[in-house]
Amino acid sequence: MSREKTARLVARALGTTPQLLDAGFRPATLDDMPAVLALRRSVLGEDMPWDDERYVRWRYLPEPGERGLATCWLCTRGDELLGMIGTEALWLQAGDLRQQAHAAMDLMVRPELAGSGLGVWVNQTVCERLGCVLAIGSNPNSKGVLARTFEALPDRRTHTHPLHFAHFMAKRLPHGLLASLVAGLADVVMVLLRTGRLWSTGWRLSVTQLTQWAPGTSAHRDIETLLHASRRAGRVEVDRDAASLAHRLLANPRTRCEVWLVREGARAVGMMATRVVPLAGGRQAVQVLDAVIDPACQRAALRALLARVTARAFRSGADYLTWTLYDPSLEAELKPLMFRTAPHPYETMSWVCPDAAFREAVLARAGWSLSDIHTDRDSA
Repeated sequence: MSREKTARLVARALGTTPQLLDAGFRPATLDDMPAVLALRRSVLGEDMPWDDERYVRWRYLPEPGERGLATCWLCTRGDELLGMIGTEALWLQAGDLRQQAHAAMDLMVRPELAGSGLGVWVNQTVCERLGCVLAIGSNPNSKGVLARTFEALPDRRTHTHPLHFAHFMAKRLPHGLLASLVAGLADVVMVLLRTGRLWSTGWRLSVTQLTQWAPGTSAHRDIETLLHASRRAGRVEVDRDAASLAHRLLANPRTRCEVWLVREGARAVGMMATRVVPLAGGRQAVQVLDAVIDPACQRAALRALLARVTARAFRSGADYLTWTLYDPSLEAELKPLMFRTAPHPYETMSWVCPDAAFREAVLARAGWSLSDIHTDRDSA
């Protein structure tokens, strides 16, 4: 359905006109903070386990002089806030072609307006105003709306590595003692397999944890050098820099990340960021949020990082490690390391791209350097 037709239908449902609807679509300012927070509470609930004002400032509405990530667009009717969507400007490189794309996230409309078509109109309006718009990840509320506006790209894939088997065995074996014994044996076998396949390859590399990398420090220079070295002509690259990466991974008020850097001698050859994800019943998993690997040292760097990350996750009692990506070169390294590929209905990628040449260059590539820090669900 065209944007004009959608606008007429939505305006009629809202008791306004398409012209006023369009005029009321604008970027948020700090003065809009109370209304934005109220809308988010109405959609997400009152019991958010994080400081949502800090999160909105971190992502959308920083104080003057502070760093933000994205623009918050508001759909208003007079003084009423009806809906919102966030967009983050990303530079994409596909071979020799370079294009700015705007990653869409946090699409929300007032609950009583569900079914009015407002979410579809908001997506269509963002695409018209910004051109190339990318949707990375979805949720039960947004997946249908995205399908009506965006062209599907290949989905990312989720890979899972087991760490503890107690919950798995308890669901499959009727007797608690037997389940516990089998789970303990499976844990030991998996530790031995991990030790043989991970530690035997990356032993010559050194892995250290990073808690900060301020501009001018050696860690900051290492990250910048690694980001440049990790680029590959055969995949779609998302431009990143050390400062924005630090803001994403170390300053997010909704989630705590651990960041690991691996070096071969003095040269940084890989970085991996993880977070703990709570599961039902007080259990937990560890998720790889981001990874940057130098192709010249790919296997050794990846295994050295996974050796450290899986050992730490195992000691913390996590059930499994999970990693979602769309990068066949890296994914091929995971199967020998006992990762299982599992479909996930919301690891979608879709876009609107008016530039035909860039569109073809992207579709000709089998991988992206995207990670979960770019998704609509970048926080716990």
